[in-house]
Amino acid sequence: MKNFSFRRFFRIEPLLALAAAVCLFIAVFVWKRPGMRVISPSVNAFFVLQPQSVTEEAIDDYAGVRRVYEFDLSKAPDNKGRGRSVFVYLRHTVAVLEMEGKTPADTGERADQWHIGRTPGNYWLTLPIYADYGGKVLRITLTPVYDSVRDDRPMFLLIDREPLITLMLLPKEGAMLALSVLAAVAGAFLSLTALALELEPKSRMRAFYLGAVAVTGGLWKLFSLSVTPLLLDHLGKQKAIWFIAILSYLLMLLFSLRLTTLLRSEGSSRAGRACCAAGVLAGVLLLGLQIANVAELHDTVAWFGVGASILHVPALLDHRPGRGELVWLVPTALALWADLALFRRSGDVAAAPVFLLWLVVNLFLRGFGFLRAALRQERELREARTQNLIRQIQPHFISNSLAAIHMLCAEDPARAMRAIADFSDYLHANFDALAVTEPVAFLQELGHTKAYLGVQQACYAEKLSVEYHTEFITFSLPPLTLQPIVENCVKHGLAETHRPMHIVIRTRAAAEGAEITVEDDGPGCDPAQDGALHIGLQNVRERLKVMCGGTLTVAARPNGGTAVTVFVPKREA
Repeated sequence: MKNFSFRRFFRIEPLLALAAAVCLFIAVFVWKRPGMRVISPSVNAFFVLQPQSVTEEAIDDYAGVRRVYEFDLSKAPDNKGRGRSVFVYLRHTVAVLEMEGKTPADTGERADQWHIGRTPGNYWLTLPIYADYGGKVLRITLTPVYDSVRDDRPMFLLIDREPLITLMLLPKEGAMLALSVLAAVAGAFLSLTALALELEPKSRMRAFYLGAVAVTGGLWKLFSLSVTPLLLDHLGKQKAIWFIAILSYLLMLLFSLRLTTLLRSEGSSRAGRACCAAGVLAGVLLLGLQIANVAELHDTVAWFGVGASILHVPALLDHRPGRGELVWLVPTALALWADLALFRRSGDVAAAPVFLLWLVVNLFLRGFGFLRAALRQERELREARTQNLIRQIQPHFISNSLAAIHMLCAEDPARAMRAIADFSDYLHANFDALAVTEPVAFLQELGHTKAYLGVQQACYAEKLSVEYHTEFITFSLPPLTLQPIVENCVKHGLAETHRPMHIVIRTRAAAEGAEITVEDDGPGCDPAQDGALHIGLQNVRERLKVMCGGTLTVAARPNGGTAVTVFVPKREA
């Protein structure tokens, strides 16, 4: 992954990086300090345990209600002396288990310990039931935390852990479990591949964010399943599991918003960038409120989802949306709405697979299509660069240079030796450029250019003069950028007219990157015809666009001559 730099990524996407960092902090914190205790399940048997009585009382906290379930364990079926376990799946509900005045398990968080959020998450509360528990009464007190789970009526099971997973949960949730893992793994592969390969920046970011949407979407669904906390229950991190799910959902919406702006053929618009910034700032604000326990993510994330969905629209209003944007945005919205309808109808995440199916289809069609197109473009660019190098080292240039050096050997041996050194450096730099696949330091490109001009000054004696104003040098640019521009000046000016020529090379720091200007006092050119007249400039322009998103412009000077300006974006500068 030599082309990927975390420092470069954080410069490009600072707000998204901040949101991801805050999400990671919250997930790690609740993983380390979940604030709940879990007793591991054991043994086997299967029986739906019916409560002997259920009492309900109104309270002033949480969702306003507390229910107490009492079970006479003597009426539970005996398992021939083998242990039994009570399993109950709870969503955002604080639970306390009591037996003979003792509390063998609870989900209460200690009052003297600061914690994020009131909810204990979605989890399985378990309690081993042994043979000597016969005749005892088990009391389970459940307090729903949010209004959304106020009316939940949990099912209490006496069953072993393995049959619960393999006979009850996996048949119902196995397909969604496999689909979630596929989306997360394939998305991670796509994102890492996009960062590792040498790709055109826009294609790289498109593939990266599509993979990021798939990863976060897969984690959202995966950690929302009831089987997931049961598979990980020995870790005692059920609260962290729920937070990972909800934070993944938040990041998925932000990544989708960023991807929508990148699908624009002309690049990210100002409105699109503003919508992304607004979405990220809103997400960071919600995370900050959750950390401070001012507002619960459970209550605010739905509104964030609505707001983030709406922000996708103004990102498209300042231009006519392209097919790529609409093919992503419209089906994605429809898939999310379809999942919402299915979930509200069944109350089961496993019954809402539409969005994940849509993501997986995009991964294998659109995502890897991005990579194929980018690799094809990169291959074509490499071939064009090779051909350009071959054209640059033309036999008549070599012949003229050697002839000039031969004459200097008799007239000025010292000057001839300098010309030989310049000629050797020029050839060496050209051959080295064939193997370079990423931007190089400006000083390296400037040295190559000076070697070329040294050979030309040996050929044209006093007719060629060069002036350098290159105080700003701390930036990189694609190889063979400056030298072909200078060669273009000599070829279409001095070599054709044989009149003296003066070339000025300048660099300066710009607001969004770096600028290089090459001016000459030659015959000038028509900027509208620069593609037809100067193939070398077209090659440089394409190389700048593909390798770093830079630009090249050609303008006629007022007093005659030509000015060529190269802009290199800040991520390279």
